[in-house]
Amino acid sequence: MTQTRPLSLVDAHAASYATSVQGDELNTEFMGKLGVKSRNYVARLALARSCSIAEPPPALPDSAGTGKVIKGANLFGDDYRMWIGLLVEHRGEQTPSLPELQDVVRRHWARGMTLLEADWKEVNGDFEEFLRLLAAKAGIKAEGKGVPRGRGRDVFVPRAGAVSVRIGEIGLDLQSQQHVEWLVNGPGTSPHFALLGTLGSGKTRTGTTMIRSMHRQSGCPIILLDMAKGDLAADKALVSELGAEVVDPPRKPVPLDVLQVASQDPSDILTGAMRFRESFARVPSSRLGGAQVDALRDAAQRALTRHHPTRIVDVRDRLREVYAEKRRKDDVAIATFNDLTGWSLFEPKFSAAEFFSRSWIIDLHSATETAQRLVVFLLLDALYGYLSQLPDAPLDQKGHRALRIVLGIDEARKVLGYEQASLIGLVRESRSKGGVIGLMSQSPDDFAGEDENFLENIGLGACFRTNARSSMLTAMLGQPVDLAGLANGVCVTRLAGQLLRIQAWEEPRSA
Repeated sequence: MTQTRPLSLVDAHAASYATSVQGDELNTEFMGKLGVKSRNYVARLALARSCSIAEPPPALPDSAGTGKVIKGANLFGDDYRMWIGLLVEHRGEQTPSLPELQDVVRRHWARGMTLLEADWKEVNGDFEEFLRLLAAKAGIKAEGKGVPRGRGRDVFVPRAGAVSVRIGEIGLDLQSQQHVEWLVNGPGTSPHFALLGTLGSGKTRTGTTMIRSMHRQSGCPIILLDMAKGDLAADKALVSELGAEVVDPPRKPVPLDVLQVASQDPSDILTGAMRFRESFARVPSSRLGGAQVDALRDAAQRALTRHHPTRIVDVRDRLREVYAEKRRKDDVAIATFNDLTGWSLFEPKFSAAEFFSRSWIIDLHSATETAQRLVVFLLLDALYGYLSQLPDAPLDQKGHRALRIVLGIDEARKVLGYEQASLIGLVRESRSKGGVIGLMSQSPDDFAGEDENFLENIGLGACFRTNARSSMLTAMLGQPVDLAGLANGVCVTRLAGQLLRIQAWEEPRSA
């Protein structure tokens, strides 16, 4: 008599799983509804939804067929011990054999998809209400501006509707003495803004006031990159109003799994490796050669395949491995890695979805320039990848698009000139996903690279005091304007075809 081999976690992790044909078809449909590219995310949601029902899932008839197969490593991910433990505990009997576990997954997955489909219909396909319903069924109270997610973290759900933002909120047209408003998310317009001006002219103060207003009106999370003097991170009122957490790498690393890829599919691995290569190649002070960037891509592929989560030091170690195989000597790429891995710039605590559903102020003013560039470039990569996989942000009846996230960069000149691919992509493409990009810098020339003019995709450009005389200024404002004599808090902008001088803010008057 043949004895059934006891279940082991290693076997369960390496095994293949599938559900019914109908369950698999629903899984594919929900990938589109939820805006995800990997089957495993929806499958896990289905397993959890089914396990929320005390009764065991019914057996499936042979006529149910078998859908596409997925490996346990992809289905369960790094949390496979938790998932397998949950399934075994829900079964309530003695530990199953591997075939029995595969059947349990098959039945839970099928029932979970049926339940999710019913939930979706119950809320008429409203994404926000769908999440709230799932939270309620899980016994989690949804409060505030987000819907709770596992382990006590919040995932932001945007509120659709118009967001009317006044420059400085007390911005006055100096000619008409009327308040000036800029509708951030109006139909057919760009929500991004650029503020220019010398130190002390008011661009950062105005920019943060605008961002505060967007947060109050939409509730969306805010990411502020402080590359200037650390004033944003030190502003306790700003931190409190945004509900933000302050991090200052390398003293306090950014708690983001920054090298996370969508899945372990080879195409996703290659995409992640190439994205890392393109960003890292812009960090060293000297340009990397063709052989170096090829080796860097190979190293990143190996690291993303072998290490979960993947850390920057893992890529460095794999690069050394590639160099050893090719008998290459250490060079500027290795030296840059050695410098950067001396610190802990990132800590893979949160996924991109978890991290970007909260507000953060990232204080980089005391970091070295190479560390600043690496942190910002990899954050931009992660944000671009996260928004790209989401469905378009919803519209209200008048065409106003919901805001999902606002990214503000102070002293953006430190990164604009590198023409980093993800920053270009965010400025060009994030509008449809509910993204807003705010760039604050000193000179109009900061916004023009060899191949990219960031101001072309800006919805609002405002110029404070500057001595710069640039054709870009003339193009943005529609005519030559002398900005050198502007008082603090006064800016010039063009709205609705009109050139306006605006008092964005005033210094307090002494008694």
